[in-house]
Amino acid sequence: MQPRSERRILVATAGEAESRGALRFTAALAARDASPVLALGVATLLPRGMASLVTARQPVALDERSRLEVLDNVRHTVQGVPGADAWEKRAFIGMPADVINATASRWKASMIVLGIGRHNRIDRMFGTETAVAVMRRARIPVLAVPQLVRALPVRAVAALDFTAASLAAATLAADLLADDGTLLLAHVCAFRGAKAKVGDLVDVYRAGARAKLNEAVRMVQRRTKRQVEGVMLEGEAGAALVAYARREHCDLIALGGHQLGLMDRILLGSVRTRIVRDAPCAVLIAPPEPS
Repeated sequence: MQPRSERRILVATAGEAESRGALRFTAALAARDASPVLALGVATLLPRGMASLVTARQPVALDERSRLEVLDNVRHTVQGVPGADAWEKRAFIGMPADVINATASRWKASMIVLGIGRHNRIDRMFGTETAVAVMRRARIPVLAVPQLVRALPVRAVAALDFTAASLAAATLAADLLADDGTLLLAHVCAFRGAKAKVGDLVDVYRAGARAKLNEAVRMVQRRTKRQVEGVMLEGEAGAALVAYARREHCDLIALGGHQLGLMDRILLGSVRTRIVRDAPCAVLIAPPEPS
């Protein structure tokens, strides 16, 4: 896990309401860890044919005007956010997911924070779906934050499949928690509802998963001062995690990010996407730590 003193946070905002929680979370984390912050806005590139129909301005001039308007929106939006006077503010033109990931790479960001919508079709189109697109391509942790978030999370559940990515996500989730926070490591078991006999396949699997879960709890406990507990769930992974987060009033769900292999994106990407769309709280996607 990257030391707090080296954390660099890119927070994406264009002045929309969905980014308010992301800005408040970023401010709290940056204040605690003394992290530099880049507030980034993205102006969507206007198709050249459309530009010629709606205005006599040259397309390049029109794009630059849009960029400057977005930059003004970013500056206006962060006014009043504690510590935001020291943040760097930029705006670029392009597709949001592409620009956010490319800027994070150039700026050497170690985390991306962005807002996520929950209320209607427009929110899903411009809030949630942008978050999903960023997460699919990101090489660094991405945190999608609901609008009403006002502080660091206190109770988080981290999905654990015992891969390096899921352990990295769990460790980072613990670090993002408030000082009195609790991290719940959750492994979603197969064989939902199946009755087991001593020594059969179901019994061996469950016993092995429980042993691995206990070992993971001890490992994460060595890396954090937060309280860490383990829990075994059953059912379809995405639905089980979302339901558990609701039931336990969690304000963060942490998941391991994809490997670069195609099959992982196909088989696991849908689970992560469902959780991002359905979760009642913030969602963290963290890729495996570099070797």
